[in-house]
Parts: sequence; structure tokens; C-alpha cells
Amino acid sequence: MRRFESNVRTLFALFVLGMGIAGCGGSKQSEKDAELVWPSPPDEPRIKYIRTMLGSDDYVSGLGAVTRALAGGSDAISLSNPFDLCTDGCGHIWVTDAALGVILFDDVKKEVTSLGELSKIPLDDPRGIAYGNNKIFIGIASLGQIVVLTPEGKDLYVIGKRGRFRNPVDVVYDSLKHRVIVVDNKLNNVSVFSEKGDSLFVFGQRGSLDGDFNFPQSAAVDSESNIYVVDSFNFRVEIFDSTGKFLRKFGSQGDAWGMFGRPKGIVLDSYKNIYVTDAYFHNFQVFNQQGVLLLFVGKFSTGNDGFQDPVSLAIDQKNTLYVTDQLNKRIQVFQLLKGD
Repeated sequence: MRRFESNVRTLFALFVLGMGIAGCGGSKQSEKDAELVWPSPPDEPRIKYIRTMLGSDDYVSGLGAVTRALAGGSDAISLSNPFDLCTDGCGHIWVTDAALGVILFDDVKKEVTSLGELSKIPLDDPRGIAYGNNKIFIGIASLGQIVVLTPEGKDLYVIGKRGRFRNPVDVVYDSLKHRVIVVDNKLNNVSVFSEKGDSLFVFGQRGSLDGDFNFPQSAAVDSESNIYVVDSFNFRVEIFDSTGKFLRKFGSQGDAWGMFGRPKGIVLDSYKNIYVTDAYFHNFQVFNQQGVLLLFVGKFSTGNDGFQDPVSLAIDQKNTLYVTDQLNKRIQVFQLLKGD
């Protein structure tokens, strides 16, 4: 009888706790957090913090989470080591996670799923990921290949022979020319393929001269198919034309504004502003096409005002920005308010 009464009290306490946080999933934020903008007032805000993405509980009420725990449920997915991400701009965000494989956040169905459950190809040890033409392109380090899936996770084909890549840290889809761009930081080069997987050309080698790389980390393309590459240990961004011809560069090593400590991810917004994450400064910086610093966002923090080792970036057609905050085990979401 006493055990029964104890269990009832426990259930009641959990019920009250669940009611207190019902409707508040992991992606919710406080009113104060919702007002986070950069630059700070009285300057006109240009970027605003929107939300945090952690896993399955983003779409489950507090009561639902408690109910699942009481039922002994263990099917919840929480990010562990997020690396790269991409989006279709229609409520679907795919994330590579070193511990979990490839995870889909579906804002339409309000659920989080693992693509590894559908694919017959092992999706262990994923790196770069890109979305394009209703396909997902994933760099798998353990295979040394780019695996191509449907958005739901069904196998289509692979790009490259087994072992073709040593560490495909970033994959980019060029929607203008229907090409797949792969950054390999152990080969110190960038490979360009047709969407079907035909090898087109490779550029770059280990070095510090214009057009060389020293552990390149990521790439992005603009509306003219120019290719922007984060040359991490040369502490710069290099820009190439659509054929891989070097055009220009910006950046250097240092701790002043506009300089780099450990640059990683890169994207461009619709105004052609260039966003670069820096894992040393725990922020991302925004540059114009001339490489002039416009703004920096974040600091070392576990709160929503910063990051711990931000890695990759993705941006959609509405200039919503997604950042993998690796050591905080989350995705941070921001909105560009003013870009011109």
C-alpha cells in the first residue's frame, strides 16, 4: 500500500511538472532570448536569434515528454555531435552528427527521424551534406564516397569509387550548373562533379600560394557559380570562378575584428554577404564581397547569445540562417533582418 501511495505521489509530481512546461518544447526560448539582435540597440538590428533545435523534444510538449518517460520510451533523438547541415527551405533540415548519423528535423510533420533507418548504405561517420534538386548528398568518411539519397532517406546512387575521398568535410550543390562540389581537407583540394556523379575537374593542392589550400574546411557558391572556399589553416577565404580559376581572397590570422582564428563554415545570403563561422572566437562574422567586416554575431556561451565551437552554416531563400553549435549539441537559428 505504501509503495502504491509513493508511486501515485511520484506520478502526480511528474504530472504537475509536465503541466508546468506543457507546450514548451526544446526549441522554445524565453522572451528575453527572443529579443536577441545584432548589433545591439540603439543600432539598427540586422540579425535576430529565432530558436534552438535540440532534437525530438522540440516537437513534444513537456507533458508529452513526461508521459513518454513514464512509459519507458527511449526513441527520442537528441543531437550529440552535430557537424554539417542543409535545408530545402520548406521546413526540412538535415544534420550530420558524428554519433547519430544523418538526422532529419521535419518542421512540417513535427518530428525528428534518422535517415540511417531507411538507407541500405551505412551512414556512419558522415561529414558534409547538401540538398539540391530533391536529393540529399552526404559525404561519408568511412566509405570515402558521396552517398545520394531521396529526402526521405532512400538510396539513389553514390559519387566516386570507394575511398575516392579521405575526408569529405563539405558538400555543396550548385543549383545553376547542377553540380556537386566536394571539399576534402585531407586531400587539400576541391572536386567538382556533375549531379549524376561524373568527375568534371579538381583544383587546389597543399600550400599557401593563391589557389592553394591548407586544410580547407567548407565551400559555398553564389548565383554565378563562383566558388568560395574557407582555407582554414591559411586563415582566409578564397574565391574561384565556376571553372576553379582563382579570383581573389580575403582574411588573415589574428584576434582583431575581421581576422580569423579557426574559420570553418561559410554561406552567402541573397545580398551576397559572406558568413564565416570561427571556432576559436565562437562566433560567425559577416563580410561584404570586398572582404570588409560588416558584423559579428556570438561569443563563447552556453546561452543563445553565443556558441561553443560553431562549425557549419546553412541558409534558405528567406535568409533564415542555421548554425551547428557543436559542443552545445544544438542548432542555432537566426533571421537576417536587413542585408543591404
